[in-house]
Amino acid sequence: MLFNSLSGATHLLSPEALVVLEQLDAGPLSESTLTMALRDRFEVDDATLSDDVANLLGQLASLDLIEQCPL
Repeated sequence: MLFNSLSGATHLLSPEALVVLEQLDAGPLSESTLTMALRDRFEVDDATLSDDVANLLGQLASLDLIEQCPL
């Protein structure tokens, strides 16, 4: 569970989403770096992992928990 103090919203997030947010806490990372972090941490299907990460990043952005930045 994550509380967004800026919006006042509470979100129930998947373990994968929490790992992505933990990774991004240190600063911007590429999508491929986040994909590798999830591959290292969870048993995932490599065939769909890149799409899954892209979808997850889109969901986190729509909740205003992350924002896209150029690397």
